[in-house]
Amino acid sequence: MDKVSTESVTTHSGIAHTMRSTLLAYGCDSTALFQQAGLDDHATESRVKAIAMQKLWRLAVENTGDDSFGITFAQQMQPAALNGLGFSWMASNTLLDAFERLVRYYRLISTAGEVILDQNDAQMKLWYKIPVPAGRAAPASLDAALAVFVQLCRMTKSPDFSPVRVELQRQAPANRDKFSAFFKAEVIYQSAENCLYFDLEELNQPLAMANPELARVNDQIVIDYLQRHDSSHSGNQVRACIIDLLPSGPPSQETVARALNLSARTLQRRLSSEALTYKQLLEDVRHSLAKQYLKEVGRSVSEVTYLLGFSEPSNFARAFKRWTGVSPAAFQGQSQSTSF
Repeated sequence: MDKVSTESVTTHSGIAHTMRSTLLAYGCDSTALFQQAGLDDHATESRVKAIAMQKLWRLAVENTGDDSFGITFAQQMQPAALNGLGFSWMASNTLLDAFERLVRYYRLISTAGEVILDQNDAQMKLWYKIPVPAGRAAPASLDAALAVFVQLCRMTKSPDFSPVRVELQRQAPANRDKFSAFFKAEVIYQSAENCLYFDLEELNQPLAMANPELARVNDQIVIDYLQRHDSSHSGNQVRACIIDLLPSGPPSQETVARALNLSARTLQRRLSSEALTYKQLLEDVRHSLAKQYLKEVGRSVSEVTYLLGFSEPSNFARAFKRWTGVSPAAFQGQSQSTSF
């Protein structure tokens, strides 16, 4: 990884704990392998160095002799390992909602990459982007990431759920059958990207375990976590601050900057370095919260209007129709009629 990454890029410790249980399932000495990678497999820290985790992925494949180790890792993964993100995923209204949460809060899992969604009328493409040249990241770590996303879908929707197609940058593994058996879809190797393709209609189907209130509570847990552990990412800090201030009206950039002990110019410069704008973040937070609140049973449109800092229901209705193409009342009726 790049020089900056070796010192500043981190991964959630839940990934390390799942690595430990996976290594033990193979009969490996996890303590020895963690020590070789420069990690403590019984440490209580909430973040670990990504560069050490990359070394551990390579050691895991070398010591198990299994180049499908990443698939086994995904099968060991539990939602609790991902902090509040795992629980908010499980409580999402649809798998598309869950994937949007993954994009928004992926930095909880790792600051080494990002998840990008691209959808058309029939399919959604999930691109797992790592900002290093192909071959620099351990192939097993990339296999595991995509496999974990699919595993979470199966835990939430159905054990038979599968993507339409999988594309991996890696060379074809010796154990191709395990990849095919796990993904239950066409797997293409030596691709330009690491991607999953899904049927969009299937992602939009309501989930039996949907619980908007629980999802929102866990979203807040994730936001609070990112505020504490990802202070280098200004976008996360701004989102959290906007959420806190919204009921009093839409906060200005200057107000948020003061709350973060920054000048407005410094905040603008930091957001710009992350390819973000304050206006974009404010819109994104309001849009996201609006959909979450309207899915909650017992929430009136007037109450949501207040919570999002709009002065009049008509102003909120115009904004919501711009975001979604439907009125708040219509969206609320559609969402609650499909929940159990």
